[in-house]
Amino acid sequence: MRLKLDEDPRVVDYAIEALRAAGIEPRREIIRGGTDGARLCYMGLLTPNLFAGGVNFHSKLEWVPVRWMEGAVETIVQLARVWVEKSTGA
Repeated sequence: MRLKLDEDPRVVDYAIEALRAAGIEPRREIIRGGTDGARLCYMGLLTPNLFAGGVNFHSKLEWVPVRWMEGAVETIVQLARVWVEKSTGA
């Protein structure tokens, strides 16, 4: 996945900018395994994993705090804003 993301550094740079605009300090970590983002990258759609799950990941007791979901929504809104601004020079 990283090999593909390195082809266009804007993808990760814009994601980091969007996270910070949403009030979230990015924490870059390597995620091993076959994520949807990795598959999409190799299909030509560069897709970094911005959020990787919740609490008790992949268990019967997995859950995600509402606050985290709200942060994800705000990040998506900010990511759209960043891409529009950078693409149009707005």
